[in-house]
Amino acid sequence: MRLSPVFCSLISAAAVIIGLSQPAFSQTKWRFGHDQPVPSMYEEGHQAFKRILAEKSKDAILIDVFPNAQLGPEIAMFEGVRLGSLDGMSIHFANAASFVPELAMFSVSYIFKDQNHYEAVIGDPAFLAKITNLVAAKNLGIKVLGIYSAGVRNIYTTKGAASTPDELKGTKIRVMNNPIEAKIWSKFGTIPTPMNFGEVYQSLQTGVLDAAENGLSTIESFRHYEAAKTIILTEHQRASALLVMNERKFDALKPEMKKIVLDAAAEACATERSRDKELNADAVERMKAKGVTFITPDRAKFSSLAAPIQDDVAESLKMSDVLKMVRSKAN
Repeated sequence: MRLSPVFCSLISAAAVIIGLSQPAFSQTKWRFGHDQPVPSMYEEGHQAFKRILAEKSKDAILIDVFPNAQLGPEIAMFEGVRLGSLDGMSIHFANAASFVPELAMFSVSYIFKDQNHYEAVIGDPAFLAKITNLVAAKNLGIKVLGIYSAGVRNIYTTKGAASTPDELKGTKIRVMNNPIEAKIWSKFGTIPTPMNFGEVYQSLQTGVLDAAENGLSTIESFRHYEAAKTIILTEHQRASALLVMNERKFDALKPEMKKIVLDAAAEACATERSRDKELNADAVERMKAKGVTFITPDRAKFSSLAAPIQDDVAESLKMSDVLKMVRSKAN
């Protein structure tokens, strides 16, 4: 059976159209997780990374974002990234210290003097290289892509206004479960009480706790201000998180694509840190409207107590050179 010339032409045209509709490249899709709600600073960062990477790679690499611990808590997600069952995620320095103990230095209060100091350090390529090398030396199978802000931590309390450590003496405060946190909060005169985050709201309501500490947007997102209506803006910790991915998958990329990924991550991290400041400012205004009282304390009295602990912890972790690098950026 012979096909007519017209029919052959139609088939050829259809083949061309079908061919043009197919991607002219090998498309990769990654899964990135985080443990914060929507909206949040991590969500802003991941969405920015997704958007920028798709644009720079011309859709060669696409990202699906899984917020709100859908893929598990940070430690579980980190293990997933190590194994390759998850492509990437953000992990708070305090949790990453379980794998890279040196990062525990950043749990010490007042490492950073203020927001400008924080940005000068975190935005410095030499600092990122130092942190990247620390992680790489552990042979965890993890590639560091950049550094997120994890919020500025402040005290929120049921006991009302306080401006100095003396006025907080005896306060039962929930802290993250590590010895550095216990040392700091004991120095401030409080009673440090490690506790799972999910138990904090009820513990504040029942009097098991007098206070807790966290980032402003987190305090708002989880409605902790309902149980503790005074927020003391101690700004005692400017927390950070690593943006990481599976090292084998990164190493499998062509050199030009590796550069695209790192450039996209750098832009996304800068966007995330900027948006975190905005989210916190917005949270303050909304909580004020709901009757929350904000106190600006004498931060110098807190930071002066923390300085000797910074040196002790840095020396014990062999991080004195990093602490010196951080301090050199302060105005």
